[in-house]
Amino acid sequence: MTIDFHTHCFSDEIAVKAIPKLAEAGGIQPFTDGTVSGLKSSMQSSGIHVSVVQPIATKPAQTTVINRWAASIKDRQIVPFGTIHPEYEHWQEEIIWLSNQGIKGVKFHPDYQRFFVDDEKLFPIYEMLFSMNFIVLFHAGVDIAFSEPYHCTPKRLQKVLDMFPRAVIIAAHMGGYMYWDDVEKYLVGRNIYMDTSFSFKKLGKKNMEKMIKAHGADKILFASDSPWGDQAKEIMNIQSLSLSDKERGAILSGNACKLLSNSEI
Repeated sequence: MTIDFHTHCFSDEIAVKAIPKLAEAGGIQPFTDGTVSGLKSSMQSSGIHVSVVQPIATKPAQTTVINRWAASIKDRQIVPFGTIHPEYEHWQEEIIWLSNQGIKGVKFHPDYQRFFVDDEKLFPIYEMLFSMNFIVLFHAGVDIAFSEPYHCTPKRLQKVLDMFPRAVIIAAHMGGYMYWDDVEKYLVGRNIYMDTSFSFKKLGKKNMEKMIKAHGADKILFASDSPWGDQAKEIMNIQSLSLSDKERGAILSGNACKLLSNSEI
């Protein structure tokens, strides 16, 4: 089994508009059309069994609409996370709703949602999520559609780890896209998972291996960032690394299975 822990898709109606707009903003070309069926087609051709979809509410009013849609696409192949916009007034009720739907995690994108990850105003939201055993995934580091200041740097994320030391947190893009020196300084060895999305090309094979060995393969999750990454190519990237079969298996599925079956540490 192979599990892709970081993917994106939209309803058919929204994908038609969203994918070209996002592609232009980031200066990149998508590998799918951004729909659920497009993601499943990519999965089939790539040999991926499960994709975890990471939605983002960029406005408070989008929170419930996106979560209702995310819950509706859940099946044996698609595991959706939820989204909470920090300015959404009824976030407590929404977290309870997500829990009742069997949603295991919540994705935050501090750049799109315009908050700093270590802003104490977010701590009550984090506290409720972690107390209810949710996994929390943060976009971390540079987002190529934005300019500085970036809202989730490794140094800022370290403060969240210090405040919530037993929380199940995932830092996307190997802990912080283009902030990898700071990842080594502030995050490597800590109680945090990192996903491999959109990182291999910039890090390169040697540095990817170095970071995985330093942090531990048991805390690394395979992720493509589809449609912005090619799922088949990203699997090949992991297969090319000088890892043991046990380490490679943990990254491609074992760690994800553990998190998705039980988000408690």
